[in-house]
Amino acid sequence: MKFTVVLQDVLIFLAVFLRIGIAVVTFPFLRATEIPTTFKALMAFFVSLVFYLPLSGRVVPIPTDPILLGSLILGELIFGILLSFALLIILGAFELAGEIISFQMGFGFTQVADPLTGVQITLISRFLQFFATLLFFAVDGHHLIITAVYKSFESFPVGFLVNVKIENIAPRFIALSASCFTLAIKISAPIIVVLFLTELGMGLIVKFAPQINILVVGFAVTILVGTLFASLSIGNWGTVVLKAFKEAFSIIMDILYVRQ
Repeated sequence: MKFTVVLQDVLIFLAVFLRIGIAVVTFPFLRATEIPTTFKALMAFFVSLVFYLPLSGRVVPIPTDPILLGSLILGELIFGILLSFALLIILGAFELAGEIISFQMGFGFTQVADPLTGVQITLISRFLQFFATLLFFAVDGHHLIITAVYKSFESFPVGFLVNVKIENIAPRFIALSASCFTLAIKISAPIIVVLFLTELGMGLIVKFAPQINILVVGFAVTILVGTLFASLSIGNWGTVVLKAFKEAFSIIMDILYVRQ
């Protein structure tokens, strides 16, 4: 039995693999350094293999000319950034909300290294990032991303982003970026209000009972009250965050000219 490899088929597979690979690299939930690079490469390879079977007759082979290949990689990188930017805004809202809550609870000085971005963030911000990640997968957001990447091969060929009208998408991105601050306030608002009332109550205690060391007691009370009401607010966060994810998915589908 003779096995032959056709160069055109290999170039078509590489075209599919290029788009899938860049999408995996730029995907917000897979950019963490704690996820092995081998796992990302194997996932991109097998997803590309699954996509190659139905798309082999509709995908243009990757060019072998270095100049054309460089421009194609640049175009695919822009595509990956457009797909991931909307989700990054939502994650940024969670991180900002965590920073606000940490500052109010007195955890602002307790920071850890974020494996996703490599910067220092607070523990509450890290927890909210985990919460957003779990919620994203719970609502099958990864299925929508896979669908969006698959539909992109039908909307425009690999390396051609001229069909994407940035002037129509840019206002949506700007509005979503502005809503990032609103979303952060909505997430942190219950804790902010409760801690404000707690600090107001401790101020009254100091006024009428100055013998109490409020600096020692107040720190523990603030952490306890903040943690308690943060746990009680998790159920209400889901509705707000789901609405934000729907807007992000709507923008991604608008980029691909596919309406949900």
